[in-house]
Amino acid sequence: MPTFHTRVSEVGPGSVNLRGYPLAEVMRELTYAEGAFLSIIGRLPTDAERRLVDVTLNSLLDHGYVASTITASRYIASGNPQFVPAVAGGLLAAGSNTLSPEHSYGLLRAAADLRAAEGLDFIGAAHRVVEGYVQERRRLPGFGHPVHKSSDFRADIVFEVAHELGLAGDGVRQFEALHQAFVALTGKQNIPINIDGALAAVGSDLGWSSDQTVAFALLSVLPGLMAHVIEEINEGVPLRYIEDGDYAGPPESPLPARDTTNRGAQ
Repeated sequence: MPTFHTRVSEVGPGSVNLRGYPLAEVMRELTYAEGAFLSIIGRLPTDAERRLVDVTLNSLLDHGYVASTITASRYIASGNPQFVPAVAGGLLAAGSNTLSPEHSYGLLRAAADLRAAEGLDFIGAAHRVVEGYVQERRRLPGFGHPVHKSSDFRADIVFEVAHELGLAGDGVRQFEALHQAFVALTGKQNIPINIDGALAAVGSDLGWSSDQTVAFALLSVLPGLMAHVIEEINEGVPLRYIEDGDYAGPPESPLPARDTTNRGAQ
């Protein structure tokens, strides 16, 4: 009995069956966005979905040194100037604080559970979810950016196109309600929905799982990540190091004197 089972692909002599379609035809007929959608989601996108995927794939192409993924990759490349390890290291820097929409899905799930269990509307569910985070002094995923203070233009564009294409649904509506609740409860106007939150909202409306949405986010960040690694290897300074770090430990002092009284008896 075979060890592995897959519905993704079947490979034979001179052919690859990708999700039920010949890869040769995919290569000739589909755009990369359509091929990626087919691979990750398991079906061909509609024209509207393809357009929105194009927008999401362009949303994280680059954000310079503000992105920890870029900084991590360039540091790795400066110490070990090899392309693949540096790119892989940059991807490993993605997580709950940057790039990954996964944690924003948690907000949407919590709000959806409250709507279903208690009959709350989008605003009511949003207030309950945000209240919990505020009371526990936890960072709200999908909100805020160190540079884009008043709004994250990338999130704005993703929402704008989703609305234009008729693909914005409960996910977008709930995330916008979460932001309204956050502003109302904290008074903070300079913490917008960021691109991670926007991707979670739109991905949810497209029926994607959190992992599928993360997959598109990683595809989006890869070209810029690779460009920075190539530049670092070709033009960078070997062995980058932090020059402006602050030491916060105790002041330097001599080691304590050793007790040598019984040393000779040992």
